Amino acid sequence: MLKHAHRRSSGHRSSLTRCSVILSACALLLSVLPSGARSDHQALTTPTKQARSAPAAPADDFWLSTGGPQGADGFSLTYNQNGYLFVGTQGGGVFRSSDSGETWEPANNNLTNTNVRALAANPTGDVFAGTSGGVFRSTDNGGTWTAVNNGLDYPFVISLAINSDGDIFAGTQEGGGVYRSTDNGESWTLIDDGLTNTYVLSLSINPDGDIFAGTYGGVFRSLDNGDTWTPVNNGLTVPYILSVVTDGSGTVFAGTDPIEGAGGLFRSTDNGETWTPANDGLATTNGINALILTANGDVFAATYGDGIFRSVDHGDHWTAVNTGLSDLFVLSFATNLEGDLFAGTYFGGGVFRSSDNGETWSEENHGLVATDVRAIAVNNSNDIFAGTYGIGMFRSTDDAQSWEKVNNGLTGLYVRSIAINSSGDIFAGSDFVGGGGGVYRSTDNGESWTQVSGEAIDTDVRALAINASGVIFAGTYPGRGVFRSTDNGQTWTAVNNGLTCTNVYSLAINHDGDVFVGTAGCGEGVFRSTDNGDHWTLVNNGLTSTDIAALAINDQGDIFAATVSQFGQGGGIFRSTDNGATWTETDNGVTAQDINTLAINAAGEIFAGALGGAFVSKDNGESWSDISSGLIPLAGNVWALAIDQKGFALAGTAGGGVFRSVTSTATASCPLPLPRWRNHPEQWPVESLTLGSQTYEKAELSTILNTRARTPGPGDASLALAHQLIAAKLNIANGSDSTPVASTIEEADALLSGYSGKLPYNVDPGSPDGRTMLGEIKVLSAYNHGELTGSCGQ
Repeated sequence: MLKHAHRRSSGHRSSLTRCSVILSACALLLSVLPSGARSDHQALTTPTKQARSAPAAPADDFWLSTGGPQGADGFSLTYNQNGYLFVGTQGGGVFRSSDSGETWEPANNNLTNTNVRALAANPTGDVFAGTSGGVFRSTDNGGTWTAVNNGLDYPFVISLAINSDGDIFAGTQEGGGVYRSTDNGESWTLIDDGLTNTYVLSLSINPDGDIFAGTYGGVFRSLDNGDTWTPVNNGLTVPYILSVVTDGSGTVFAGTDPIEGAGGLFRSTDNGETWTPANDGLATTNGINALILTANGDVFAATYGDGIFRSVDHGDHWTAVNTGLSDLFVLSFATNLEGDLFAGTYFGGGVFRSSDNGETWSEENHGLVATDVRAIAVNNSNDIFAGTYGIGMFRSTDDAQSWEKVNNGLTGLYVRSIAINSSGDIFAGSDFVGGGGGVYRSTDNGESWTQVSGEAIDTDVRALAINASGVIFAGTYPGRGVFRSTDNGQTWTAVNNGLTCTNVYSLAINHDGDVFVGTAGCGEGVFRSTDNGDHWTLVNNGLTSTDIAALAINDQGDIFAATVSQFGQGGGIFRSTDNGATWTETDNGVTAQDINTLAINAAGEIFAGALGGAFVSKDNGESWSDISSGLIPLAGNVWALAIDQKGFALAGTAGGGVFRSVTSTATASCPLPLPRWRNHPEQWPVESLTLGSQTYEKAELSTILNTRARTPGPGDASLALAHQLIAAKLNIANGSDSTPVASTIEEADALLSGYSGKLPYNVDPGSPDGRTMLGEIKVLSAYNHGELTGSCGQ
């Protein structure tokens, strides 16, 4: 299966924390599904506008953050003595807040690894970030970071703790253990004497300096600052420890991962010597990802799917405290000097704050942009729709300057695909998580959604495509193949005749209506249907990598296939110039193996998004250039690409939200030929044009362009002139230089104004007017082919 399509079995109750460690090691597995339901995410009836807060881009950057959609996977939280709150995210790095979470700003300068699994602050306010690339230190409240890994031979750091003397302890993923630094991170020493399990997910230090390590082999304790470790598991019946917290009275709490069915919380009142379950009222069968003891002695437990529980009697009894907590997958805790409690959540939920000891929670994500955007689409009005993995759909109506969440009725919040038909109806395909999934439709520009796939589609919808007649195709993964709807999504039929691999990951339709399916995990690749999906044929000659993540087709009908590697083998981009009959690898200059997405702009330039950044080809795939500059992280994971109506490129990323190209990619200030405008009315920059003295709406113009100028007899010169005149005026509205044809257009309009009513005027090409029109047609045609505008025609 696709490496970045890994998912957990719905019957497996392991918590996120273990999975997140694996993610940090593999870097690809970013679509892990939760084990619990996500019914807490209710549809939003009032969209929340998110203002853009992104900084200006350096002049040479290709991309600029749009400042949204807001949210994050809050894997770690810490608060330093200088009054800054920090959150570590998956893919988006570190964000900091100086106003108790009211606003956030990125704090990633020199942080070269942005998968931040652990944060800790020392007594002087220095902050340390544990990442999948080692430890980074900031001595200026997150302003800048320095890698401090001397002696840290295993870089996958997933837990951090600092004692009162400033000694730092780093726990790693399995294969490392615990490292200690006594010089503020300058150097590290492995301290694993007696530590028989090296998967250290949690560290906690009590006021006496005793250190507790929660591992996948139970709890270990060190009484000598980490020099030696002793297992302390008497009564601890579950060895998979996700979280540990201790106080100064000898009480220790350990939260477990219920991998083998049992789990819950354990408590020790004798400094770890013995343990007993402490689960009265702790109504969860999921993992306990984080624990915190507040200044008043209350204990809070963060669960993977059931929110937060509080005990006011030191663990004897627990009560759920989830009012206002709209994301129940909680990963981390922190508290500030004022006693505010902060919770970091998964699947884009971001950070929540409670100022009343957990009684109520409020979402605090302003400026926190580390969302996982898997799908992007743009409608004819240039409204942009971004589908996130976990918090649903967002819309921007102002060129990505601000975003609003539009989830009313959208219970499938794990969006993987979006398609928009000619009427503006929007279709969203979602993974099945927490009861939602399938295909959703909005007929009011995203204001409300209806699930339209019903019981026909019961597995994840990874691809959507709509043909010129409005027939919708949905590609499912894994194992159910392609579904087709001929009634705008009301009913669906499986159409898999000849489709020998039904793990569908991508779809594309050419101008002739041929449908292409990209499959994955079967070793087969691309299938083609020339009869609207009734029958499929494998078309893989020359396609040496067969896991097809994306397909795109240009105006000439050339097909491009983006593929991903399997265990480091394969991957890359392939092109077919004969409707899929044969394929050639065309990825010279692409430094990434795993290509997730493709998009083609009006000039025919091809954009590729990958695990490793973004690339562009301006010569039909023959060569590629890296355009990752400005992405956060640089050369990060680009899931989705789209080109808006103004030619700007949009990129959906894993952990950075949506980015937009700094300038329009439509260096198709070069004019585009008549067929381009005829075949792509959805990309017209205007809704009406004046020809002669008459104004024509878009539908009328489209009818003119699709009416043949040559009929039995001499033909109609006025209609032929109108074709080229429409194309020229669309090119000018699209930004092309009008100078070469300004006088010709003026003459053509004056000539057409001499006729009454609307086109066609049935002008004989051999008549005086007809001969004049033929001369104007010649000039306009040359302009529309780029022959009159500098290097455009070369």
